[in-house]
Amino acid sequence: MHIVIVIFGALATLLFLLSRIGQSARDLTDTAQELSNLPRKLRHRRNAGKQGLDLIENPVEAATVLMISIARLDGIGRVSETQAEAIAGQLSDHMQLDPEDADSYVVQLRSLTAYLKQADSALFPMVDLLRRSVNKDEARDLVGMMAIIAEADSPANNEQLNFIRRFEERMGLRD
Repeated sequence: MHIVIVIFGALATLLFLLSRIGQSARDLTDTAQELSNLPRKLRHRRNAGKQGLDLIENPVEAATVLMISIARLDGIGRVSETQAEAIAGQLSDHMQLDPEDADSYVVQLRSLTAYLKQADSALFPMVDLLRRSVNKDEARDLVGMMAIIAEADSPANNEQLNFIRRFEERMGLRD
């Protein structure tokens, strides 16, 4: 009888230990899954609180925002289809984007900057981003691109010319 009780006790102990080992394996798997998702979570957390111009991170986006801003200074206050096509053309010609990608950049960044009422509110943050990532020759190319956009629908007005001048000054191109 004692032997049967010892055998049942040993089996119960063995079952208990196997269940604990199984639970530990599940916990270890969950931890590994959590660690594999950590970079994605950190990326999301970094971008979660951002909105508007804070989402602009690369020079192509910054240049597009500046071209959209100069297009909105034409007196109408919005980007016409001619201007949007001109911006997409400049992006595909100078930034090596495919035409479809250039069009989607324009659409995306037009909606992202729709809340901006003054073009100057985009100028300073975009210049700060561009100053870190482009050289003076590339900045001069961007000045030419902005001049083309300013004249897409009609001759450039004083506001557009002043915007380009302020960009040149901030980028150190007027030496």
